[in-house]
Amino acid sequence: MNSLAVLAGFPMGRPFGVPLLVEWGSDMQPADFALPASALRPRYSKDASSVDLVLQHYDSEQLPLRRYLIFLGIDAETASEIVQECFLRLHEHLMRGGDQSQLRAWLYRVGHNLVRNAQSAFHSAKTDRFADMTELNSLAAKEKSAEEELLAKEQVSTFHHAMSQLSAAQRDCLVLRAQGLKYREIAEALKLSVSTVAENVQRGLERLKESM
Repeated sequence: MNSLAVLAGFPMGRPFGVPLLVEWGSDMQPADFALPASALRPRYSKDASSVDLVLQHYDSEQLPLRRYLIFLGIDAETASEIVQECFLRLHEHLMRGGDQSQLRAWLYRVGHNLVRNAQSAFHSAKTDRFADMTELNSLAAKEKSAEEELLAKEQVSTFHHAMSQLSAAQRDCLVLRAQGLKYREIAEALKLSVSTVAENVQRGLERLKESM
């Protein structure tokens, strides 16, 4: 089983993601679960270049960003709210003339920090825990046969156990890598060195292969 494929397609059904295993395939279309980028327009300024840049990143990053936030241990509704906040802050960052060289990493770093702040403030989760599988499973809206449902539960259980054996840093690096971020972007998002990110990804994958 491809561990990164599982991470990239974890059970995050409408409106928050995709089926458990990407190799199963799906007839879902982006429009079935994606929030419209136009929903952000009312709170933007009239600066067209900044709006366009934010919307470009929203189109490409809002779903993987939401998946990452849920992996950090928050519920889907809170994750959706934090995603919106991330993009509003991105617009403010651009309007202040902020650096545009690592905007994707910037988004994930802001989202990561907002989740950790919320968890700390409300004592809703330990900062090193993996996302609650009950919450993630509740997002899977695609209907399955009894056999498919049993298989999915077994795979989720195995995957959950394997992920729980990793360090928090290894989980964070693997999940961000699965969302398509490069090592340099992960390093920027988590404030780690590129070599540390590479080591966490390599060791995390090795431990997942051993467990699965």
